[in-house]
Amino acid sequence: MKTYLAVLTTLLLVSVPHGARAQGTVVVNGGFDTSAAGWTLSDGSFFGASFGNPPGSVRLDNANPSPSITPSASQTVTGLVSGATYAVSGDYLLQGKNPPPGNSFGVAVDGVFLFQTAAPIDINWYSFNFLYSATDSSAVLSLASMLNGTGIPYIIDNIAMYRIPEPSSSLLMGLGVLASAVFLKHRRRQLL
Repeated sequence: MKTYLAVLTTLLLVSVPHGARAQGTVVVNGGFDTSAAGWTLSDGSFFGASFGNPPGSVRLDNANPSPSITPSASQTVTGLVSGATYAVSGDYLLQGKNPPPGNSFGVAVDGVFLFQTAAPIDINWYSFNFLYSATDSSAVLSLASMLNGTGIPYIIDNIAMYRIPEPSSSLLMGLGVLASAVFLKHRRRQLL
């Protein structure tokens, strides 16, 4: 049985692509722990290391809201694999009272909004997430507030973009876990 488990583990590790085993976010400084380095801010500012989820965030605000000005934070994300699927996620916090109806916050990839939302009814941290299929080795990730001239500022934090393992890799990993569980159950019965 030990040989069976060793062979199964080796097979599982060899069959999972290296990128799926040792991958992290392709976004640089998505936590804004000490600065907004790596991001281009347009009518946005680093909000300080004393505020965030955890501390460190960027505020997307404009003193004079107008339909033609959209505060944003953007970054060219590199190292993408064309055709691969990525999970994009992050946190946002409303920074205003009595928000008007309509979408006021959004996240875009290469200028196309893949997530938009109206202002929440309370002032709590909320999360967004969506899937994105890469079409090139790089893409521009942008987060924007005050969409549609709403004048609603937001704070952003914990921005990440992770590659999703291929279904075949996930399937092999699942089969490995299942086989291990069956082995352990069989072994437990033998010990009793």
